Amino acid sequence: MCITQTGLKKKICINGIKLSTELVQINLLNAFLPEDPRPLFFRLLSQNQINIPFILLTGMREKILGSCCVESEDINRVKQLIDKKPTLKKNIEFILPVGALSIFPHHSNLKLLGLSFYLLGKQHLPVYGMASSISSLTFITDYSKLDNAVSILLEYMDLPPNHAPFRPEIHVIQKKR
Repeated sequence: MCITQTGLKKKICINGIKLSTELVQINLLNAFLPEDPRPLFFRLLSQNQINIPFILLTGMREKILGSCCVESEDINRVKQLIDKKPTLKKNIEFILPVGALSIFPHHSNLKLLGLSFYLLGKQHLPVYGMASSISSLTFITDYSKLDNAVSILLEYMDLPPNHAPFRPEIHVIQKKR
């Protein structure tokens, strides 16, 4: 774990911050349906070649069975697909616009996770979703507040020299076969 000291503040070293394009979060809600709506929902997205840049599922019988994010430009297609499936339609919630902020790598650093939640909460930035992988922590928040979230985090985190948070320069779209 790398900790640098700038003035009176100790900062945690990270290797990068990546920001997403504008997304829409879709929550699959649990209405105690006789069957799990997730397979149908994700099959619809797959069959219609809609990318899912963020996905979070739970196996618990909670209010939200899963969340995913799709590109904002795909939301009308998603809504049209859902409208054709009444059991899905009444069990879907949309949050828009949202964005993903990924911090990498985190090296299983719980201090970084705790500090991130603390700083975002202290500034009243909503966290609609959070996921962790071996290399990154990803937070879903309001798209309009991504730059503010980065500024807050960089007060306590150090990026390598000549590195700034980045947004994707290319956009991958699936083509129908």
